[in-house]
Amino acid sequence: MPIFDIPDMKDLIYKAAIVLGAMIVFYGVLWLLATLGIIPAIVAAIFPQIVIIILGLFIIYTAVDRRKKYY
Repeated sequence: MPIFDIPDMKDLIYKAAIVLGAMIVFYGVLWLLATLGIIPAIVAAIFPQIVIIILGLFIIYTAVDRRKKYY
């Protein structure tokens, strides 16, 4: 696909994959700790909302950074 030939796009996809993978691993650890009773279940329950906020901030940062590159 031609969109993946753009070097900036490849870098962005790799960064997004790393962030998403880290969030999935972190959520898995939280879920395990909540199941074992080590941490309260509410911490694991609110984590998806925190992930959405972090991903939103990542998208905003990336958009601003790319805009600075081209203007």
